[in-house]
Amino acid sequence: MSMDELRLRVEELSQRFGINPPDVVHGEPPQGADCILKRRGKNSLIVIGASFDTLPRQVQDADLAWAVAASDRTRVRKEGVSTTASLGFGVVAGLLISLFSSSIPVTVAALICLIMIGMPIMMRQQIYALDRRVAEVCGKEMLHRALTYWQEHPPRMRGLYRLVLKVQPSMAKRAARMAPANM
Repeated sequence: MSMDELRLRVEELSQRFGINPPDVVHGEPPQGADCILKRRGKNSLIVIGASFDTLPRQVQDADLAWAVAASDRTRVRKEGVSTTASLGFGVVAGLLISLFSSSIPVTVAALICLIMIGMPIMMRQQIYALDRRVAEVCGKEMLHRALTYWQEHPPRMRGLYRLVLKVQPSMAKRAARMAPANM
């Protein structure tokens, strides 16, 4: 897709989602990603990589739909646990632990445990909420095809992005949640 076609598609999807369209640029998303949503203050930016054009059309549309849906900060916060809330919970819990424990290593270990447990829970809720929103707006069939494609062709991420991908629910679990009985 040309950049003009991408921008037009993002504008169409944004209208369907009822939000302002994020900016779209060609760039270098993290290794293994075809496109990624970046936040810059109150604005969002979809970065499209060179490998995006090699994806099937429905997978391209689903990736753009996920990015557009994720750019709606208000809805993502409302349907998932906000980052601020989860970090606030971690800080409060850490302070409570430090009150009952005079040992700094125990407090640090407890905070790390809270982060390692809280962040995946928060991410799962937000991912499932995004999947529901994309299925609601674009149709379950498109979402199911994209999840099936990513299950058969998993992204090859590196570093922190790989860890984030491992913590997320699997494509099979996400597809199973989109089954008609679960909607």
